[in-house]
Amino acid sequence: MKAKTLFFIFLALFPLIAQARGGREMERPFLVGPQYPFLFLSTTFEPDTAFTLKRGQVYSSLSFTNLNTYVFSASSDKANNPAGDASKFDQSDPTGYSIYFDGEIDRRYLRVYWGWSDRVELQLTYRDIRFVPGNLDQSVENFHKAFGLGNQGRDQTPRNQLDIYIHDNETGQNIFAITQPNDKFHQESMTLGLKLNLRETASEAISFVFSSNFEDRYIERELNELSLAYEKPYKKFNDYNYGLLYSSLFADWTLHAGFSMAKVGQSLFPKSPSELYYFFLGAGWQLGPESDVLLQVLEYSSPFPKDNVSTIAADVREVTTGIRWHMGKAFAVELGLTENQSQGPQNIDILFFSNLAFSF
Repeated sequence: MKAKTLFFIFLALFPLIAQARGGREMERPFLVGPQYPFLFLSTTFEPDTAFTLKRGQVYSSLSFTNLNTYVFSASSDKANNPAGDASKFDQSDPTGYSIYFDGEIDRRYLRVYWGWSDRVELQLTYRDIRFVPGNLDQSVENFHKAFGLGNQGRDQTPRNQLDIYIHDNETGQNIFAITQPNDKFHQESMTLGLKLNLRETASEAISFVFSSNFEDRYIERELNELSLAYEKPYKKFNDYNYGLLYSSLFADWTLHAGFSMAKVGQSLFPKSPSELYYFFLGAGWQLGPESDVLLQVLEYSSPFPKDNVSTIAADVREVTTGIRWHMGKAFAVELGLTENQSQGPQNIDILFFSNLAFSF
């Protein structure tokens, strides 16, 4: 069936399905976790509602994200010369790591959450990923100019490039590199999670969450184009994340908050912290019977060591906003973006996301 025919069928059915919003299972924050790419090597925190699904209830979603990043350390050869060599760094910073990151990342998600009991929810998330030169550079430059944000010289460098390097300042060697684009998606990771409801009333809830990655060998061990000796061999469930969620529902708006800690083990880099912290706050407001606008802030630790002279070890803060359309009680469509509020080589530029969620 042609796409145009499907579109007109959807328009015809929309008045029938868009008659009422879903229940509490649909009143959740955007499921948009940290977007700095090197965090993907570990099990990350993901915003969620503190309410658990009822026994036998299922919530599922299909998501796509498109991330654009152009950041670099002051020691990068590109810092003072846009035509410089992306793989080269000076030794002005004798400790920690330096970064050059120019490229785009596409990710796809499939989530299936299941109410095992009225207070216990099991969660399974599948992700795949590809690194590409992309085509958002000019759009991001224009966005920055429109808001007077500056472009860090990105408008003077060739557009649509893929050059990613991590440099060990102490040894003077690059320890990580991605330069070869791939149009095909690779399995990034799978995550098994548990949400345990600690307290729930008609309008608020507190839950404990625990999750751990498995089937993540590609992103953790195979993606790096440079040979890197790891202290321990790869194994599944070698890192984990745990924390608390809080949610409160009001007549026409919702509030969500969260805190978690990640034990990253050997997932990141040899000098990375052994623990990372996440702080989350978000709110949603009803625009009408079928739509919401959401705003949320996520702050998290840098994956780089604190002994760096530069700001690369500072916390990262990302702001996410977007729209959710409820199509009946069982479906919702979400569109939005994430922008970095903090500044430094451990930040992104912008992320666009879309999501189709349903429950039964």
